[in-house]
Amino acid sequence: MSEDRLHQVAQFLCGQVDWSRPDLAETDFAAASREGRSTEAALGLIRHLRERETPRLGYTRAYVAELRAGASAEEVEAAGRRWEKVRGKPLVVNHSDTYHHLGAETIILAATPERCHAMAEKVLDYSDRWDEGYWGVVHSVVDLIRYLFPLDECADSDLAPFFAWLLTKAGKEWAEARAWTETTLGTTGHNWWAHTFLGFFTLGVCFPEFIGVARFRALGTDYLDREVDILFEDDGWSREGAPGYSLFAAGNLLRWAHFAEMNGLVVREATRAKLRVMADAGWHLIAPDGGYPVFGDDTRVSAGFIARGQWSRRDLRAVPRETAALTQLRRYAAQFCLPEAKWVAETLSPDWQPPYGLLSEEGRNLLPAYHRVPAVAPPAPDTCLRRSGLYVMRQDWSRRADYLALVAGPVGPRVTSHQHADRLGFELYARGRRILVDNWYGPSLDPAYDPQARMWRVSSAAHNVATVDGQDQVPVVSEFLLGATITPTVDDWRAERDFAYFSGVHEGYFRLPDKVTAVRRKLFYLRGQYWIMLDRFTAPGEAEHDYQLHFHLNVPHTLHPDGRLVTHGEGGNLLILPVPGAAGQGAMEPHPWPVKDYENPDHLTYTHRQTGNWLFATMLVPFEGDDPPPVSVEVLPVQGDEGDLSPWEMTGLAITINGRRDVYVDQHMQWNLPWRAGAYEGEGRVFHSQLS
Repeated sequence: MSEDRLHQVAQFLCGQVDWSRPDLAETDFAAASREGRSTEAALGLIRHLRERETPRLGYTRAYVAELRAGASAEEVEAAGRRWEKVRGKPLVVNHSDTYHHLGAETIILAATPERCHAMAEKVLDYSDRWDEGYWGVVHSVVDLIRYLFPLDECADSDLAPFFAWLLTKAGKEWAEARAWTETTLGTTGHNWWAHTFLGFFTLGVCFPEFIGVARFRALGTDYLDREVDILFEDDGWSREGAPGYSLFAAGNLLRWAHFAEMNGLVVREATRAKLRVMADAGWHLIAPDGGYPVFGDDTRVSAGFIARGQWSRRDLRAVPRETAALTQLRRYAAQFCLPEAKWVAETLSPDWQPPYGLLSEEGRNLLPAYHRVPAVAPPAPDTCLRRSGLYVMRQDWSRRADYLALVAGPVGPRVTSHQHADRLGFELYARGRRILVDNWYGPSLDPAYDPQARMWRVSSAAHNVATVDGQDQVPVVSEFLLGATITPTVDDWRAERDFAYFSGVHEGYFRLPDKVTAVRRKLFYLRGQYWIMLDRFTAPGEAEHDYQLHFHLNVPHTLHPDGRLVTHGEGGNLLILPVPGAAGQGAMEPHPWPVKDYENPDHLTYTHRQTGNWLFATMLVPFEGDDPPPVSVEVLPVQGDEGDLSPWEMTGLAITINGRRDVYVDQHMQWNLPWRAGAYEGEGRVFHSQLS
């Protein structure tokens, strides 16, 4: 770095310092500033900031030593490769900076004087663009400085450009953030707030020596208390719904509380209790492969495309996202003593070895606390986060389990900006293999793609749902804006030893000129054997409607002329079996808007045109190997209320599977009276002969 360039940065920094502070006013470097020796003053200030004991930045020399001592030669080498990948990338990437994506542990392990100096030069080369990037850049830069502070490899002079960048961007970013209103973000909050204001809070705590910065320390008190209730339901899941955003926002708020307490601020007990619930929510939805179901704006492998460079964050990941999810469960288990989270993580990843010999979190090694978390009996397999409308039916907790996760919470129009028009949609694993999948986020920030590639993914047709007349459940107005709100009603949820059962309904198609009053989905899971899915449409008028089921498959498959579909390949497979007399015309098409680095599943539909009411009945049968079990199913007549009932009123099914005959009966009307179906009779709303 030339002396002239460093001097220019130093002059800027000296103008940003409150030299009247008692801890600065009488220092030699303050005198140097008054005498115009800006470089000496700026470097003296940075040395002062690095040597003081408080405030606590979270990353210490002791942590650096422990991390480096525990890392293997292979891990150090891999960290160096990741660092080298970012050399040619743009510095400012959307909501962050390139180097921040590396993470603290990679930076600590891979840092050399040459790399730190080259990074500082790159920051200087971007000086005319320091105010670029969306919200969140302040957060990323202040974190990056925290990572670099305890490193002997990073000279004081190399830190100077980072401070100049941070303070330049902070002015612009705060001017925008302070003006956010309901017009910008909706009425119940958004992860923007948590991420952006955590950055300003950290800035205010860490570096109060700079003019106008100390006031941001106030964000660590009432604001945090308010934010946990705005962003998260009482069951611990984000109102934005998508797992990635829920975990992202929860992580920000948990770090916020830790950083506040580390620096002497009191976090209310009610807030700490809510944070514990948020941490505990994660294990409830975890899938057999250690990842999460894709709901709304989420992805599985890639974390999405980054604007202005079109490179993927997955290029910089130290571990796959699914492994990272289980490691995060371990962190939460250690922080809040959550035995169930530890049990799930160890069951799904029994051979896990802590990277670098540590369970790292914000400059801490949580591994000793993790080992102290007590053992616990296996949690119940099914999940109900009722306030968020998230439900899971699971065979067991093994990696070879059947698994279905369904979303049934409210959606639209703005307050759930990262949700999609996918109510009563689900993802399904058969014997541990993802079969029926969502279509991910979509390349909303990438100008290389047609906007429809994103918009289609928000639509109802891009999910495993039922639709009417080719319409979305709610109008999709724009990328993050839905034109209506629907709140599904879940009127039955049962999680028993041998089965799980869900019944929910929404009124999204009541808005149509020819109204469809209700679209109901029921799922009955005979644990370890099969699902029965019933989709029921209530249409009071005389108009014809196109009723359609949508399925999205990311594995090889064969659609047979009779409508049954069979998947193929190693591991688990699935038979989709429409019930004759309660089925539609099957059709398969390739993904209409494929995107590089995404799953682009094939799109299966079953369509039936009908005047008035209609009901689809579909069996979903998991199996292993090449051949599905022999299965046949027929509608079974049901008598009740002194007469025959239609399947739309009460569905009876006779199922023959592996030579065994099962009978299933499901009452749909608002009343229930004694009924008879073949050799069986009863009074209850749901009956299965294997459970009697």
